[in-house]
Amino acid sequence: QEFGPAYGWTRCPPIALFDAPIDTSYREDMEPLERMLRDLARSASALILWLDCDREGEAISDEVRFVCLKGNPRLGTQNRVFRAKFSTVLPGEIQRALRTLGRVNENFVQAVQARSEHDLRVGAAFTRFQTLRLQKKFDGFCDRGVISYGPCQF
Repeated sequence: QEFGPAYGWTRCPPIALFDAPIDTSYREDMEPLERMLRDLARSASALILWLDCDREGEAISDEVRFVCLKGNPRLGTQNRVFRAKFSTVLPGEIQRALRTLGRVNENFVQAVQARSEHDLRVGAAFTRFQTLRLQKKFDGFCDRGVISYGPCQF
């Protein structure tokens, strides 16, 4: 995720980043994976998402679901997308997960997306604010780069 070109370092004040639209894109090296998921989904009668059983895994499940539904929208319209919950890959645990399939937890997905957006907005705005302020205050600071900030540094 990133801000569009209209929100480059010298094109807007840091405060503008709190309301700026966010562009989501994926690295070019991920395109073969996206293509493979879409292609496999075309012939699937159901989709079971087996990703880490935490909030991040839920958010990744949402991304995989989105790509697969582009390849086969019937999976969504026929309610054929499931989420496996498991903590180990032992046979009994895998069988239990198959017997108790659920759905993607949309609340977890939204929580991860909100945290990610917050991290991007706050981190980018404060990094720019600090760096631009220090560049004005200290001679030669421009040659030394950026003072990075992230919300986890509180």
